[in-house]
Amino acid sequence: MASGLNRVVGWDRIGLEGCRGCTNLLEVVRGKKNRSKRNVEVKCGSRKMKPPYLGKINLFWCRTCNVPVLGRVCGICERRTEEVPITPPGDVRPAFEEDIRLINRTTSKQFGTALIPDDRVVLLNSASGFDRFDEVIMDGKTLGVLKYDLKSQAFEFLPRLAGAGRLVLGKKVVEIDGSAVEYILKGASVLMPGVKSFDESIEEDEEVIVTSNGEVIAVGRSRLSGKAAKKQRRGIFVKCRRYGRVEETAIPAGGQTWDDVVRANRDIIDMYESEALRFIKEVSGEIRLPGAVAFSGGKDSLATLLLVKKVIDDVPLMFIDTGLEFPETVEHVKEIAEGYGLELLTERAGDGFWRGTEYFGPPGRDYRWCCKICKLGPTTRLISRHFRDGCLSFIGQRRYESEVRARSERVWRNPWVPSQVGASPIQNWSALHVWLYLMREGVMTNSLYGRGLERIGCWACPASDIAEFEVMRSTHRDLLDMWRETLEQSGISPEEQKYGFWRWRNPSGGQRRLASDLGLSTRRRNEKVFKYRVCDSRATGKFESFDFSDFGRAANLALIFGEVERGEEYFRVRGMTIYRNGEFEVNLGDAGDAGAAGDAGDEMERVRILFGIIERGKNCFGCGVCIGQCKSGAVEIREGRVFINGNCIRCEKCHRRCPIVRYGVNNARFVRVEDEKTRDP
Repeated sequence: MASGLNRVVGWDRIGLEGCRGCTNLLEVVRGKKNRSKRNVEVKCGSRKMKPPYLGKINLFWCRTCNVPVLGRVCGICERRTEEVPITPPGDVRPAFEEDIRLINRTTSKQFGTALIPDDRVVLLNSASGFDRFDEVIMDGKTLGVLKYDLKSQAFEFLPRLAGAGRLVLGKKVVEIDGSAVEYILKGASVLMPGVKSFDESIEEDEEVIVTSNGEVIAVGRSRLSGKAAKKQRRGIFVKCRRYGRVEETAIPAGGQTWDDVVRANRDIIDMYESEALRFIKEVSGEIRLPGAVAFSGGKDSLATLLLVKKVIDDVPLMFIDTGLEFPETVEHVKEIAEGYGLELLTERAGDGFWRGTEYFGPPGRDYRWCCKICKLGPTTRLISRHFRDGCLSFIGQRRYESEVRARSERVWRNPWVPSQVGASPIQNWSALHVWLYLMREGVMTNSLYGRGLERIGCWACPASDIAEFEVMRSTHRDLLDMWRETLEQSGISPEEQKYGFWRWRNPSGGQRRLASDLGLSTRRRNEKVFKYRVCDSRATGKFESFDFSDFGRAANLALIFGEVERGEEYFRVRGMTIYRNGEFEVNLGDAGDAGAAGDAGDEMERVRILFGIIERGKNCFGCGVCIGQCKSGAVEIREGRVFINGNCIRCEKCHRRCPIVRYGVNNARFVRVEDEKTRDP
């Protein structure tokens, strides 16, 4: 963090977040002169980055009732509320019992005292960071940040001044002389000559609280251990991160409940519900397709279901069992369907994820083959079976979840599932809107939220924080062990697993720097290599492990690219010939062949098409993505594999969208074996 940040003229500090490009902690600042929602920056030394703006932040607090309110007037006392400054995107959520226990365990270990009493309403606000980075909000103040530190593999609490005031009677406190206070309040570090006393248990590079006459003056990071400080007369003891005097030292009375929060927000929730119901009615009237609710078992899809039920009677539920669902989620989905007497349409991905991991390697945040094979493909299959002309799916998508979803229209078509029109009634709701609505409705929610898990979708998702897997150690150790064994079989070392490097195919700059700090190397993973020779305007080679069934399936898939000439020992299409024994040749120079070419780019395109045909024939997962791409009804799934019938019009869309082609062939290295030169496809 840049020293002396709050001396920057014209800026207010409104939050703390983790740098997305390194492991630094950053201050989020906002211009005083223009306090607009977009006039926000993150300052990291000399660099500036925009924090994710995903929508308007509406978080206020009623000082009279001591509860959070999503508007400017409290619904209980009808008094004006005060804005609570938080870090964008501001998707606040309730802290449940296990969350509070985790916070208190962490502060007790660090500072010798629990931060949160039993009778308080607490919120968490997830900010950008290297891993879990939650602002802890209570009594209308941000008390600090609960962070999962990848290097130490442990949770850590970073107190703000308001939080430090509640922890000051514990340990890790440095008392300074009154003469040093004015310098600390101007952003100076704590120097040894100004130190009166300190906790000798302080370790180097720990969070500490700085006081003067018992009053909190600053919080920061120790540069020396307590033992070393005893022997030191000069030098920096504490690098201050935040400094100032706590404006309000009196702690408000507790005793509030979530029922009180619901009452304080009743008019706001009513307003959001009314708007969502109008949206559902309008979309249902304009889009003449049968409606359904995409139900995942999570809070957002549950809120969407409750809304849609109030407009559409007997709406069916669509549930995709990806093969990575928590057992509790599968059970919850069944209970909700039975409880409301709704038809449950289920499609299962089976072992697609595990077969996909064997073929592609582990999925990554930059390598999301898993979503296509385990979710979007099965969705396509379900819709083609139950909704011949397509369907209108109400989906619990919200803008505050990600930058991609913030840019999404409220009604859209997913190019991977063209037969589905998606519509999101809760697009502009925050997580707190959703939770208060569910509390008001008195509906049963997925039990996993109360066990410390924020995400309850695919449990091996690469988008998960390592902190989520840490929670799984106590909730689902068997699943975690199974995944670790699979990662090891995929060549992912225990160290790469520990720090989560498996979650990227090509680690980002920040991940590479972290790996360097840890003394680890990062490498490009999941790279396929296809080899061929070029001689006399022909590319030749031989496929390994090629059998009779591969030959037959490849010949069928070749129909996508033109008329197929077929003999007993070969088939040929567009100048590409594949033999029964696995040998192949590609004519690169015959101008009479459609698609034939002479330059290197076209050479690679023709070779890539050839390998795509073979890879699809050998490794098809039967996911169903291709079905949704075909408007002529030419694509079928037979015995778990793709089959092209006589209706094909050769648009090639099913081939280009296939996950094997998109994530396998298109990301492979193609090597001319005579000179071993690599060409990108």
